[in-house]
Amino acid sequence: MSESTSDDRILFNRAAFLAGGAATIGVALPERSRAATAVPPGVTPERLLGRLMAGNKRFIDDDFPNVNRLAEKRELLTASQAPFAAILGCSDSRVIPNLVFVQGLGDLFVARVAGNVPDDLVIASLEYSVEHLGTRLIMVLGHEGCGAVKAVYSALATNTPLPTHLAEIERLMAPGIAGVVRARGTEDAAVEANVRAAVAKLRTSPPVIASGAASGHLLIVGGIYRLGTGEVRLVE
Repeated sequence: MSESTSDDRILFNRAAFLAGGAATIGVALPERSRAATAVPPGVTPERLLGRLMAGNKRFIDDDFPNVNRLAEKRELLTASQAPFAAILGCSDSRVIPNLVFVQGLGDLFVARVAGNVPDDLVIASLEYSVEHLGTRLIMVLGHEGCGAVKAVYSALATNTPLPTHLAEIERLMAPGIAGVVRARGTEDAAVEANVRAAVAKLRTSPPVIASGAASGHLLIVGGIYRLGTGEVRLVE
């Protein structure tokens, strides 16, 4: 087999995985009657985080499942959905949450916006996932080399406001990274500060997300994706 044919097969398997979904990590493909069952109350959000990070380990190891029964999985999810985790990620084309965590169709509720900043629309989307779909885990996923963070960092450092539309990203992101800019910290430090600020904002966003976080029913965490290795490092 040629190298290009091998690469094409890997890409096809990954694309098929995303299109149809595969058996969730450690859980058999659900029966028709269990197609979109909410996470059982006895399963803690911390355990769901473990499931998410186990998927990331598989991604790092290039360990993707053999995908089959795609049509059946699609049919199982036509009437409802019950994603176990929500991801607020950057729009960057290199950071695709379902691939990064090796999760299939129906497993993740994903909101993506440049710079992974939570405005009212993003928060409303995540609220929907928690309130109506039973999601118990939210991860804010930043990444190395984030262009949005770089742009805002430069704008703040040089006191040069960004143009229309991009200025909205600056407005949302600036409070979280301004301290790093003043201290002349690195852009990587600004990426992490931006994730921390987003996590803090979500944890205090009433009524649904804040109350879920306060009760322990909902876990909100941050992570940084490393472009070179594929690893997601949790931000404490």
